[in-house]
Amino acid sequence: MDFSEYSIQIIHTNQSPQGAYIASPNFSQYGYCWFRDGSFIAAAMARAGNMESAEKFFRWGFQIIAGQKSRIEKLLATSNDFITHNDLLPTRYNLDGTLTSDDWPNGQSDGYGTFLWAVEKYAPQDLIDENRGLIELLSKYLIKVWRIPCYDVWEENPGGIHTSTLFSIAAGLRAAEKILHRETGWIEIMSFIEKELMECNRLKKSTLSSDVDASLIWGAVPFELFPIDNPVMVNTVKSIENRLYVNGGVKRYSTDTYFGGGSWILLSATLAQYYVRSGELEKAKIIKKWIESHFNDKGLPEQVPEYLIDSAKYPEWVELWGEIARPLLWSHANYLELLLDLEGKV
Repeated sequence: MDFSEYSIQIIHTNQSPQGAYIASPNFSQYGYCWFRDGSFIAAAMARAGNMESAEKFFRWGFQIIAGQKSRIEKLLATSNDFITHNDLLPTRYNLDGTLTSDDWPNGQSDGYGTFLWAVEKYAPQDLIDENRGLIELLSKYLIKVWRIPCYDVWEENPGGIHTSTLFSIAAGLRAAEKILHRETGWIEIMSFIEKELMECNRLKKSTLSSDVDASLIWGAVPFELFPIDNPVMVNTVKSIENRLYVNGGVKRYSTDTYFGGGSWILLSATLAQYYVRSGELEKAKIIKKWIESHFNDKGLPEQVPEYLIDSAKYPEWVELWGEIARPLLWSHANYLELLLDLEGKV
């Protein structure tokens, strides 16, 4: 099996006519498009040479933002003292771009920053030019809300300010700065991270937790906000290795109990990318082999239920929502990113 081509095929098959990428077609809770997942997927598809697919997603995203214009303008006119995560833009939408009608923890800020990062990096210039006004509007929104506590990238802990969320926002605002040719304040966010979200010269998960979280790697890969060899990143990755890495797989964080707290494909791939870029190719190849051992005819799962943090929780989640999501398009996207790094393709 050609795992690269199979991954691209799975992503193509599960992109809607409008351009949205479904998170997973076979999982009861994931039949939607997340700005976070979709932006990472579009980035991987563009980098792998599938620009038409990526551009369709970017157009879908801009249509969503245009539809939220009045809501954004209302938020911009509201004092931060009166804004909570309940007021933030939704993190996920139906595939046709309409709003969902359930009580999902939607108040998350990272996806829109990730979207701007992906657009600046991979969208064609004419599309960027067409949507310059929406990029300006979305930048103002992110500048407004980055200090508002919200759900983290794992859709938990709404009372905190989360480091990987801020990385996503900072990357998006830095991207917008290049497009708009004006300062957007992303450096202020990085200063906040360095002052408030570090401990023992490493990054911590959030204002609520000193734990490490595997998504902290995003500071270096893919967002490149820190150099690979920055001591803060080196120490953070060492903590991730010590606490979250087991035989090729990476946990989200040390107290994770979602499906028992298994090893996540997409995080493992990102750690492997870090290894490639730091010259530790053998470590990267071990992870690549681990990922490929978990392909089947349905593709890659979200996570692998091995070395569970709390094995008693696994059957509880299966009973509630069914088996672990497979395929998860974001897993395939990050696997593609790893392959491209290993091939030396910038």
